[in-house]
Parts: sequence; C-alpha cells; structure tokens
Amino acid sequence: MRILNRLLGGARDTTDASKTVEDIDAALTEARQAFEAKNYSAALAIWLRLAERGVARAQSNIGGLYSYGWGVPQDDAAAAGWFRRGAETGDPVAQQNLALMYYEGRGTDGDLAEAARWYEKAAEGGSADAQDALSRMFLDGVGVTRDPAAAKRWAEAAAAQGHAGAQCRLGQIHHNAWGVQRDPAAAARWFELSARQENSEAQAMLGAAYHLGLGMARDQAQAFRWLTRAASHGNEVAGGFLRRVETVITAEERAAAERLLTDGGMS
Repeated sequence: MRILNRLLGGARDTTDASKTVEDIDAALTEARQAFEAKNYSAALAIWLRLAERGVARAQSNIGGLYSYGWGVPQDDAAAAGWFRRGAETGDPVAQQNLALMYYEGRGTDGDLAEAARWYEKAAEGGSADAQDALSRMFLDGVGVTRDPAAAKRWAEAAAAQGHAGAQCRLGQIHHNAWGVQRDPAAAARWFELSARQENSEAQAMLGAAYHLGLGMARDQAQAFRWLTRAASHGNEVAGGFLRRVETVITAEERAAAERLLTDGGMS
C-alpha cells in the first residue's frame, strides 16, 4: 500500500501530559481539513507545531508531504527523516511508511533488513498492511530468513482484519504446501474471501479451482464467472484457464455464469 493511503489517521501520541486529547484532535482535524482542501501550507504549519511537541502522527504526515512534494519540494531524504521521528516515537503508520522507504530504497540506504524490522514494529502495532508486507517478506526470504510459518502467522493476522492480499497469500500457502500440509479446501476458502474483494490473483485461483475441482466440486459456471472477473482485471493466468473452460462449458452453465456476472458477480 502506498504512503498516500495511510496519511491522516486519527491515532496520535499523548505522552506529554500538558497536551490534552481534545487539543490534539482539534488540531489534527483542522490540518486534515486544510489538507483535503489542498491548502498544504496551512496543513504543514499545524503539523509542524504538533510535530515539535512530539505528536508522532503529525511527524508522519509531514513525511508524507515531502514524499509526494505537496506544498514542499519533493525530498525522499526529508520524508524518511520525518517518518523516522514518528516511527521512533512509536507511531505504527510512521513505522510502516519508514519500512516502505527502506524497501523501495527511497531516502534511505535500501537496507531490506531494516525494512523488515520496521514492518515488524508496525505489524505488532496492529497494522494489517504491515502484517501483509512482513508476511510476504518472510515467504520470499527478503530482508529476513525465509520462514513459511512466520509468513503464515502474519498473513493470518492481516487476513483476520479483512486484508485481501493476505487472504490470497494464505490460499497460496495452503495450495502450494508452503510450510503446511497441502489443503485444497482451505486454499479455496481463502481464495474466495479474497476474490470477493476483487483481488484478481485470488479470482484466477478460485476460478481454476472450480474448473479442476480442487477443494470443491467442479463447477464450470463458477469457473467461468471468476476467471472472467480476473481476466477483466488483466490477469493473464485467468485468460489461459478461461480458454480451457470455454472448451468444456455447456450452454446452460455459460448462461448461469453470465447471469451471475450481470448481477455483479459477488453473490
């Protein structure tokens, strides 16, 4: 997930007893309104005041401005510096943003072990996106020693919060027997949860499972339905399976699939 989608959250640090929750919330609300009105200079002025008083979310938001060049010159090093201030104060959003800067090598030395370390801190703070990213790193052995069990554990944490990418990864873990016994039924359940959130990879895997009867009864109408949705998002795997389904699907099954697609495809 990109930094933009994580800006402006409501969490804030209140370690300084002289700062009241009401004061901080009011200031953050005012800054958010200025930001949404694209009055970046006004938002920056408020966040700077809060940042100097130790409000971690304000520090993270300033990092976001520098990351995108909103109201300030685009400067990855400055962005990473502000994210670090918020991260060291304990803000999960800042920790996640700093992890991303390390992962992408922006404003940092690109140390993937540091990316994993900051993702883990954010993941422990409850960030589903960080949990998902950390799961992926453990599964691929990027910045950490490959550990399918840890990948599964963090994917489960993110999936429990409804994260579609993590749900799809759990499907792949059970489908490919990565650190677990192969379980096609469990894989199909996870793929369906993710597919219903428009994850094209999960839609392709679910469609293939229906076509082949992996973990569920064969159903060419459902296969056509999910593969069509995945292919509409540009998934190339889905396109290949869809051609196979088209050689075996009956007219009745195709009509049923097209009704599902016409109805929105999510029922």
